[in-house]
Amino acid sequence: MAGMMLKMMNPMGSMPSVPGVGDDKKEDDGMTREEQQEQERLRQEAIKQAERARHTKYKKQEEEREVIRQGIRDKYNIEKPVNDEEEEEDEDDEDGFGARRKEEEEDDDPIIQAQKMAEKHMNDAKKIAEEKCVLQ
Repeated sequence: MAGMMLKMMNPMGSMPSVPGVGDDKKEDDGMTREEQQEQERLRQEAIKQAERARHTKYKKQEEEREVIRQGIRDKYNIEKPVNDEEEEEDEDDEDGFGARRKEEEEDDDPIIQAQKMAEKHMNDAKKIAEEKCVLQ
């Protein structure tokens, strides 16, 4: 009974949220959906470009450090340690082709994985049915 009294006292407590009312962060700035998609695509491309620039900057810095390290190794006759991780990182570098990235995204997408698995199961079931139901 006390709970019901509290609900009656608080008019917003039991009301469901109504879309379009309140502090929505969705602002309509007069752009159509296509324009918004284009803006988002351009923003994503700018982010990717900045990431590539940052990656090349740090790779260049690491190469400069490696030159200095090699000079020290030569001076003191020290052998260079072999890192398997470093070789793997070099293989993961982008080569500028978009097809490889799309394949990686498809491998990570659970919907596509589920779809591939469902297709595989369906094909297996068809094969079993064809084997058992041979027309004479």
